[in-house]
Amino acid sequence: MRRRWRLMYSLEFGEYSAEYMDKRLRSDRLIWYEFDLLDKEDAPLGKITAQGSIDADTSAAIQRCASLTIKEERDIDFLSERVRPSMCIETPTGIAHYPLGVFLMSSPSRKASVGAVGRSIECYDKTQILADDKFDSRYKVSAGTNYIGAVSTILTSAGITDALLTVTDKTLAADMEFAMGTSKLEAVNKLLKAINYNNIYASADGRLVAKPYMDPVIRTVETTYVTDSKSIVFGGAEEELDVFNAPNKIVRYLETADRDVLIASVTNDDPLSKLSTVTRGRTIVDIAAVTDIADQATLTAYTQRVAAEKKIYQKIIFETAAMPNHESLDCLYIINRDLDIQGKFIEQSWHLDMEIGGRMRHVCQKAVSI
Repeated sequence: MRRRWRLMYSLEFGEYSAEYMDKRLRSDRLIWYEFDLLDKEDAPLGKITAQGSIDADTSAAIQRCASLTIKEERDIDFLSERVRPSMCIETPTGIAHYPLGVFLMSSPSRKASVGAVGRSIECYDKTQILADDKFDSRYKVSAGTNYIGAVSTILTSAGITDALLTVTDKTLAADMEFAMGTSKLEAVNKLLKAINYNNIYASADGRLVAKPYMDPVIRTVETTYVTDSKSIVFGGAEEELDVFNAPNKIVRYLETADRDVLIASVTNDDPLSKLSTVTRGRTIVDIAAVTDIADQATLTAYTQRVAAEKKIYQKIIFETAAMPNHESLDCLYIINRDLDIQGKFIEQSWHLDMEIGGRMRHVCQKAVSI
């Protein structure tokens, strides 16, 4: 397994910098989409004619999915072959190809139209491999095993050997067991949760990625969207603010027979906050057990993460021209003058229509102080 990771992938192409390509994508541009058929090792088999859309949702176990209609012009083994859509953009010296995912294809429905037969298929990123592969006997990860080493072992058992995994020195304090029939995706995400990592996801180039959770406050901005005369942002943005049942105290604990009880809590007692214990005059507690955690420091960090995720969120939904380099939980800086919104947001989901003139819909949020 390779031991590095990246967020939004670079738009750099040949002699052209990422900054140059970003400006080109945001100006008068010529773009189109191509679809490569791949074998089960992701080796290219040739081009196919297709159209459709891609959805990415960070709250889903399988985060990146596609809905495609493929023109029936060659034999395709839908059980083993894969499809890789790419956004193409013309440059002065060549064509830049930006991958939008590598997808496994479901059994298609067949439909005839004027002059052609097409197959409508639902496609899923390569975490589907882990969701489909389940333990056929009780599986144990022994105490003392490195968490990322355990993840790597499970991925390898599912035939995945090129994942990008951020290393850790944390090891299991007690045995962790998974029942027969547990999916390897569930097992991997449980191990990652125990060390306060994000769920595993598939990147635009089809590789699986596991990396630590990072507080949005300290995240580096990866791209900016501004509503101005040269903007690729369309009008009609929406804003939402959800304050329903917001807790002001978060408690997480681990209680097992073979380990000491671990407890961590975070309380909002800020007198300037409308949701705090001080302002409300009462405590609204969100308390839950965790099934496994590496140590007290990790439990404290995880509880702080839950507290951050339980904060009141300002959500903004907007559309832009299609951009190719969005991954999972990208950090965006948004200046929307229509809604008088400015700040750093984390992208929760996006939808991309792969057609000429197609738009990209973004759903982003940030914690706000109330």
